[in-house]
Amino acid sequence: MLNFVFWFVFFYLVYHTIHGQYNIQNYLINNFEKKMFEDFNYRLKQDIIMVNKDLHALYFEYEDMNDEIFKRKYPLPVDGEVLIKID
Repeated sequence: MLNFVFWFVFFYLVYHTIHGQYNIQNYLINNFEKKMFEDFNYRLKQDIIMVNKDLHALYFEYEDMNDEIFKRKYPLPVDGEVLIKID
């Protein structure tokens, strides 16, 4: 009886691996796509959080945010600014 169950399960798995719609290849592709989606979703959430923090800082006019925006507009150093080069 145990041999019959083993061979039945074995042939069932082989048949569905070759002719079935959901075979090992589809399973691996599904896992890969799921992982890619989760990574993309995580990065998107982090970007949204960063944008919300920037908007919050702009709304309350924090000095460091205003300085960062100024440096994005004018990347060259202004007179009297000290630059430190780190290797």
